[in-house]
This record gives sequence, structure tokens and C-alpha cells, in this order.
Amino acid sequence: MPQMQTLSHYCIYAAWTACCVFGLFAKRAEGAALAYWRFEEGSAGSVVTKPFGASDSSGNGNHLEPGTAGGQQGFRYVTETAYNPVCQTSAVNAYGIKNTGSAPSLQTRSKTTTQGTGSNPTGTDIEAITPLQFTIEVFFKPENGGYRTLVGRDARNVTSTDSNLAALYLQICPDQSAAIVFVDVSGYVHRAASPAEMIQGFDWSTDPDGKTGRWYYMAAVNDGSTLKLYLADISAGTDPFLVAQTDMNLSGSPNRALTRGTISGSDWHTGAWSVGRGMYNGVRTDRAYGFIDEVRISDTALPVSQFLMMPKPTRDNNPIMDAADPHILLVDNKAWIYPTSGHYRRFYAYSSSNLVNWQSYSAILNFDLIPWIPAGKHAWAPAMVRKNGRYYFYYSVGPKPSHIGVATGLSPIGPFTDKGSALLSDNNAADFEAIDPMVFTDPASGISYLYAGGSAGSRLRVFELNSDMMSFTREITVANPPYFTEGAFMHYRKGVYYLSYSHGSWNNDTYSVHYCTSSTPVGPWTYRGRILSTEGWFKGPGHHSFVYNAALDEWYVVYHRWNERLDNGPYSGSRSVAIEKISYEGDAIRTIMQTDTGAGPVWLGGHLRSDFDQNNEVGLSDLLTLADAWLTDNTTGDMTPVGGDGFVGLQDMNFFAAQWLKVL
Repeated sequence: MPQMQTLSHYCIYAAWTACCVFGLFAKRAEGAALAYWRFEEGSAGSVVTKPFGASDSSGNGNHLEPGTAGGQQGFRYVTETAYNPVCQTSAVNAYGIKNTGSAPSLQTRSKTTTQGTGSNPTGTDIEAITPLQFTIEVFFKPENGGYRTLVGRDARNVTSTDSNLAALYLQICPDQSAAIVFVDVSGYVHRAASPAEMIQGFDWSTDPDGKTGRWYYMAAVNDGSTLKLYLADISAGTDPFLVAQTDMNLSGSPNRALTRGTISGSDWHTGAWSVGRGMYNGVRTDRAYGFIDEVRISDTALPVSQFLMMPKPTRDNNPIMDAADPHILLVDNKAWIYPTSGHYRRFYAYSSSNLVNWQSYSAILNFDLIPWIPAGKHAWAPAMVRKNGRYYFYYSVGPKPSHIGVATGLSPIGPFTDKGSALLSDNNAADFEAIDPMVFTDPASGISYLYAGGSAGSRLRVFELNSDMMSFTREITVANPPYFTEGAFMHYRKGVYYLSYSHGSWNNDTYSVHYCTSSTPVGPWTYRGRILSTEGWFKGPGHHSFVYNAALDEWYVVYHRWNERLDNGPYSGSRSVAIEKISYEGDAIRTIMQTDTGAGPVWLGGHLRSDFDQNNEVGLSDLLTLADAWLTDNTTGDMTPVGGDGFVGLQDMNFFAAQWLKVL
């Protein structure tokens, strides 16, 4: 694993360290591995050689070799891996493989064939068997493309429904879905495929090193009756998630064991297994360009707890709560979130000292106690701003005819005194909906602006507020930004004003976040693109807010999404609030990856708190936060491990924490 340099890397390492420590003590009762290709033969940059440059660590002797010698058709060893060590086994994972740039292909030669004497397996010959059950696992970081078979089994004419099919494909499809397809000995095809757009590849032409790629884990499990497919976005910190399953009993097949086929080709033979390519119409095709690591094939249906990537025993930091429309405010080293949540006519507040542990408070505003709000109206999408020593709480009253109200108090949780009437109403106009208030104070002028507008009419309106923050000086005519639907938010960074907003429908996978920039808080707008959108099983990210953490010079986005959904919607039930760290490239916001790991724990300023974890103990999150604080104050960003083992571990965390504590 490359040397880690950021707190996010630090947290991922800590989570996987905990996972692997857990794995050391977990009892394993898995079936025998038929083949396990770990690709640990390195050195970095060298090619996987012919013959049998990738050894089978299962002990069966089912080794892999490239299609041709010299690396023209194969893979090179690289030091980048999905994680190190392997979580289930705690084995060091120093190397993976990456295609050499043309026609990647590795295959078994575990028998005497027309191609020459094979590897003569010492155990179970993987090419000879037709298992009723199997589990196939692979780690990969793919390039973009069409069909990309990660693991396959060669054959032809195995089924009358498509004589071009081979025996098995574990692959990525052109619509970016994942699939397991196999043919049984009776000639029936079985397939389990995820929804589209579950996989994101990198572009070789602009990024040949795959720096923008994402690591995934995929497992196909066949128990003889049900075919299941699991997928994990390792880069997003997710656990293996069931994305597809098929009841094979419905096929009517008399024998659902995996076929090995009967017809061999001129330069391949039936029963051979491949890594990095499939076979269609008897031709090596469906190349899987990109990175591959840790491929294991077992002769039983493994439970998730025995996957190479078993679920993390540690808690994920995302989502932080079931709610929607979150507005975040950072005050005196503490973060406050105000969402749409709980009772439909009340608002609640949540606070945290590290963006991980959140404390909830009783209702801070109750519509039943505000006479001007009609019965049946809902409490939606609030915003909070601090100015002149007071807090101003703006909120939506919906559905149409809608209103925006405002209340004020002396603390982030009130008590709040309402204005006594609506600040803004839409009067049921067809071209404007008075919801989703956001108030921004221009650091250059000190003027505060209210941005508002929602789905009905999808029109943005901007008002200059008076000094009392509860009335308007004037409305400012602004152009509607491209793709605007609702949920506007304004933030300022290094002379640039960023207007971000939601687009699409709130209850399906079209919901997304776009943004514009300007040299003023009221435009004109320069459209810059989409920065948050549906990814895999994270659907419809939208209504959001940004916050700057001066203690670490970091920006974060807080947003809501539909968690663990596989269809396109419409969705129902609870939305989830998540937090991600964001980064900029010049004045552009880089595309934001949705994760389960989140942004925390982070230091928000101030001194060490005994309740940092809310348990009166200094624990892992405290050490992580203190380590990052010390690094921020004392280095240029390069973290040199002090444990002597090349990795950042517990000894390093203690060292960095101790150094930071010296300045308290």
C-alpha cells in the first residue's frame, strides 16, 4: 500500500486494520479453494511470464500464464492494491496486476493439451470439474469499455440458445452493470445482473495510470438453487452488497452444475479458466483492461462472512442520520446540522465535535405554536445563519401555496422567536415555489442575501436582506442557472462565488447537484457542471450545503441521498444524510464521490475534549483527529511512518497525538 498522506487514507487504513484484526480471530469453515491467484510474484513493472507466471496459492497447482510471451499479451505487476493486508486472511497484499496496454489475457493450462504439457496440478484440476456450487471473487479497478470479463471459463456450443457463449463470464457489461453468466451441463443459461451504472471505469487515453479509477470487489455465489452477485465499491468504503440474484429452480434445468464444455478451439481448450478476458464465438474477447487482484474460486457457496472482503466490523461514518435537506453551520468548534426530519411540523438540531458522533436536541421550532402557519402545512428545508450576535432560522412551509418564515434566537438551539408572519409567499403562483431558503452574507460587502425557489416553476429568486435579517431591501433580478430545480446554496472561496443547487426529481435517481461560479453573489453565472449524482446503490444525492473547517483548511459537503437502492425510483421511506470531504482544482470543484466512510472524524478546532467520542475515553477517533491536527501544524503533508514497518499504524497515531498534545 502506498504511503498514506491524508486523514481520509488514515481512516480507511484504520478501518481495514480493525477488520483484519477481527479476521485473525474469526473461525473459518469455508469450502476448499480450487484456485487462488494472488499475483504476489512481483517485482513491480515486471510482466506476468509464460509459462505459469501467476501461481495458484490454493495448493492445487492451477497456475495462470499469459497468452503470449514477452508481455505483449498480458499483465504487469504493480504495487497498487485495493488494500493491504487481505482482510479475511491477514496475508500481505503487496502486488496486483495491470494490463500492459494491449490484449490482456491469462489462462490456466492445467492439463495436457494441443498447446503442450500443462502445469499438471497436484490437487484438484480446476479444468476437469463441473461443480454444482461455486464462489468466484475478484478485486478490480476497470477502464471504461464494453463487455469486460474479469474471470471466465472457455468453451463453445455449450447452449442451443446461443452457440457463441462460453461456459462462464464474471463481467462488467456495456451499460456499466455487473453480471455473472454461466451455462450448466444441461445447456441452460443462468444469469444474475445488477442494474446499470453500478461500475465507474477510468479513461486510458487521459489517465493511463488509473489515478481517477475506483477499486471494486465482486463475488458470484451459486448454491445450486440461487445465483447471487455481490458488489462492493472499495474506494467508497462500502461492504459487499447484494446487487442481483436469480432463482435457478425456475429454469427447469435437470442439472444445474457448471459445464466445462466439450468442443475445444485451435488455440484454446474447454474447461480452461481465464483472468482478464472472456471468450465469445471461440475468440478471446471481452478484455478486462485495468487492474486486477486477489482472484479466488471455491467449490462451495461461501457466506458473506467468509468472503475475502468480509464486512467491516467497525461502524461506517455515513450516513449520519435519517433525514433530508441538511443545512450545516460551524460555530465555536462545533458543527450544527438542521434538516427536514422527525415530526412533519417540527424542526430539530444536531451537533457534533468531530462530524461522526452527533447529539440530537428536542424540537427547536414547532408549527403548532406559530399562529400564522395553516394546519396541514409541513416543515421543510431550513437554513441557519449567524450574524450580529444572533441566529436567524429560515424555514419552508409547504406544500403550495408555500411560504418562507424566519425566527431568531441567541443560540444555535434557540429558543427562537418567530417573525409572526411569512417572510416570503408564492401566493400559489405557477412559476415560483417559496421553499428552500438559503442566506449568504457576502464577506466582501457584509450584505446578506436570501436565495429561494423550488420545484414548482423551478425558478431561483434572490433578495437583499435588511440589517434586521427579517425583511427585504429589494429583490435582485437574476438569470436562472442551467438545470436549476431547487435547493440553492451559495459559498465563497478565494474570490469566487459558488452557486450550487439540485436538479431532477427528489424521489428518483435523476436528483443531482450542479454548480455555477461568478465574481459576485448574484451572477452572472458561469455553468461548471455536475458534482454529485447517482452512483451504484447511492441514488439521487441532492439538497445540500457546504462548510469550511478553518482548523484543517478543508471544505465539506453535507447532502441527502437514498441509500442502498437498486432501481431508478420513485423511492419512498427515509432519505439519509451524508458528509464528504471536497477538493478543488483551481476554482473548479472536483466531482464528489459518495462514500460510506464519510469525512470524519476530523478536528474542528479548540482543545482535546474528554467527550470527543462521547464516552469519556480517548479512543481511535481521538487519535486520528489528533494525528491529523499535528500533521496540519507541523508538516507539509508528507506523513513519514515512525513504526519502522512502512505503514501508518497505531504506534504512528500515538506518536502524532503525543506531539500535538505538547502544544496544549
